Parts: sequence; C-alpha cells; structure tokens
Amino acid sequence: MNDLEILAGDDENPNDELVPIREISRVTGVNTVTLRAWERRYGLLIPQRTSKGHRLYSCADIDRVKEIQLWLGRGLAISKVKALLASQTVESLEQVVDSNWVQLAQQVHSAINSFQRKLLERLMSDTLALYPADMVADYLFLPLLADLQGNEPGMAARRAFFSQLTLEMLLESQGRQRQSATGARVLLLSATEQEHPLLANLFGYSLLINQHPVEYLGYLNPREALLACQALDAKIVVIIGYSSMNAADLQLHLTHWQEKSAVPVVLLGEVAAAYPVLDVAPQQKVALCSNQQQAVTYINQFLNG
Repeated sequence: MNDLEILAGDDENPNDELVPIREISRVTGVNTVTLRAWERRYGLLIPQRTSKGHRLYSCADIDRVKEIQLWLGRGLAISKVKALLASQTVESLEQVVDSNWVQLAQQVHSAINSFQRKLLERLMSDTLALYPADMVADYLFLPLLADLQGNEPGMAARRAFFSQLTLEMLLESQGRQRQSATGARVLLLSATEQEHPLLANLFGYSLLINQHPVEYLGYLNPREALLACQALDAKIVVIIGYSSMNAADLQLHLTHWQEKSAVPVVLLGEVAAAYPVLDVAPQQKVALCSNQQQAVTYINQFLNG
C-alpha cells in the first residue's frame, strides 16, 4: 500500500477517510517527527493503526492538528494543550494567555550567554521537534536575532555561537528531509548580501517538511537569479529579507524579473513592506508575506492547487 494512498474508513465510520502520517504532515505543515512527539509525549493524537502498525489519521485528526497550531501560535506551551482543550470551552479559551515563547527565549538566552553548547543543542532540538519550523522562526528566532544585535563586548561572539550551532542543526535536518521532498521546486533567495542565512535556512526547512524541494542560493543579481530559476525549473521564487534594503535595488530586480520570467515571486519578511511604494507593473504576480507562516501557507496553496 502506497504511503500517500487514501484509505477507506472503518465499519463504524465508513465515511471517514484515513490518511498516513506523511499526508497529514503535508496538509498541516507539521513534520512527522513532531506529530509522533505530540502523540507519544503528550497524547494529543491517537491515530488508528494498520495491521502492520502504520499510523492512520482521520479528518478530525487534521482539524485537531490545526487547532493545536492555533494555540501554540498564541503562546500556549505544548504540555498544556491537551488539558486545556479537554476541560474548557472555546469561549473560555479566548482568555488564555501564556508566555511559552518568552520562556523559551529566556532559556535559549541563558545557554547562549554561558556558551553551553550541549544545553543549546538540546533546547534547539526539542523546540524544532515539538513546534512547526515556521512558527519557531516567527515567534522565537526572529526576536532572538534582534536581541543579539549590537556591538557591546561579547555580543558578536554570542551571536556567532548561536547562529553557527543552529545552522549546523538545520542543515543536517534539511539533508534528512530532502530525501522525501518530491513536490515542485522552490528557489529561495536573499534580498541583500547582508541577509542572515539562519532565517532563510529555517524557512527552507519548513518548505522541505511540506514536500517542496528548495534551493537556497543566498543573494543573486537579477541575471543570475533568472538563470538559476530556469536551470532548476523552479515553480516559484521566494525573496527573503529581514534587514533594511535599498528599495531601488528591489524595484530593479522585480522589473527585470517581470520582463524575463512568468514565474511568480513571494516577498517574505521586511522586504514585503517595501513593495507597495515601488513602481512595478501591477500585472506582475507578487505575493507579500510578512512572516514565514503566511509564506508557507501561500506556497502550499499555490503549488498544491
């Protein structure tokens, strides 16, 4: 039986279609390691099993995963989700406020400041195993990198320590995930030569989890970007930028792209805010995404129909 084949429901619920774990991962953007961790460590999912022990999930399970994502995005710790959903009504849940992302950031800061590699590796490994990568980028990594800016003594060393360790982990995870990414190819570029590669690589990991092979090539001038897009047969191009940039350079890049290619472009991060003031023809297909969760959702909808 193919892993992606949709299976018929059981006799008690014949209209409920069951799907394997890779399919629920594709639909929700939550990787299979995280789904298994939610099941084993927190009992958030109780999949059915085939005779060979393979996990099967229902439409209700998919809805539950999306609901879990909603509350994680609001700052609720994964360890609190099950009890909260089981004991309270939706109306009362609206009042829930939790500081999980703040607490995680404090723990990571402590490990960085004391240069404790093993502790930082454990924190990063646990976080990426329990939370969707695009959510980690928006709620943890982006604030962390902002806090690590500055020229005071020791800050550059702390920033490099965190960035290098996390990049090592991400590249290793990307290598494993790339083996099963069989969807349409995505070209990922940096908006400027100064763009930090960490957030781009985390976004690339999110795309691989969603079965989209991605090539991150850093910053390329318009001519080189077009050449890479054609050679890779990329179906969509993402330009990621969280640092300040020259709007004229972006306008030149997009104008050149409009003249030479019909491949759509996603502007991700602060670079998206610069687009409305540019003099670019309106027919150019450009999607503006202020955060990685929006970008992953858009790309999934575009590439998966």
